[in-house]
Amino acid sequence: MSTQEAAQERIGNRLLAKLPPEELEFLRPHLERVSLAHGDILISPHEPVRYLYFPLTALGSLVTIMEDGSTVESGTAGREGLIGVPALLDAGETTMQTLAQIPGEALRIKASVCKSLLDQGGAFHKLFHRYIHTLFIVASQSAACNRLHRVEARLCRWLLMSSDGVGSHELDLTQEFLSAMLGVRRAGVTEAALKIQAAGLIHYLRGHITILNREGLEAAACECYRVVRDEYDRLLG
Repeated sequence: MSTQEAAQERIGNRLLAKLPPEELEFLRPHLERVSLAHGDILISPHEPVRYLYFPLTALGSLVTIMEDGSTVESGTAGREGLIGVPALLDAGETTMQTLAQIPGEALRIKASVCKSLLDQGGAFHKLFHRYIHTLFIVASQSAACNRLHRVEARLCRWLLMSSDGVGSHELDLTQEFLSAMLGVRRAGVTEAALKIQAAGLIHYLRGHITILNREGLEAAACECYRVVRDEYDRLLG
């Protein structure tokens, strides 16, 4: 295990693990370990972002709410990143809602503390801006993926990304979430999941998914998973 991998294992969040000891120690007294339940609202639209979350085993879902009340998932954040980016960009508030999609633990910190460290212009400042660039690449890749690739391959990608985000092969993912992320009806999600299960790659039952063959799932996923994974590895490796 490399020094960086050991740090990630010890701290639990890959982004925090990239910080030099002195900057991590600046944040440490302010980090609060919290348990997040499925559906917990972490950031509400048009309200100030007061806290950031560094997921450990939870997965956050960014949701765009339309005028008619319908929602579209526009991204996720797991242990490779943070929740609450607008607070560090002086945006103050956001039009999106962020909620806990997969329950688990996270480290919570006041946004003002992280903003203070960011404004010092040190390693966190550089890392955060590289993280924003990575998010842009991920969003662009996801848009292309949703336009060009088959549902089964896209589902494999989302399962792998969710697994990476929480550090587990056991995933509680609702049909609603997968339907919104894939841009297909729930029946399409079920059909795709059953095909992947028939291939022996996963076990799927009532929203609980167990990855049985990760290597096979990677082979079945579209190229977008490897592109996104490599981007995060470049940022956090």
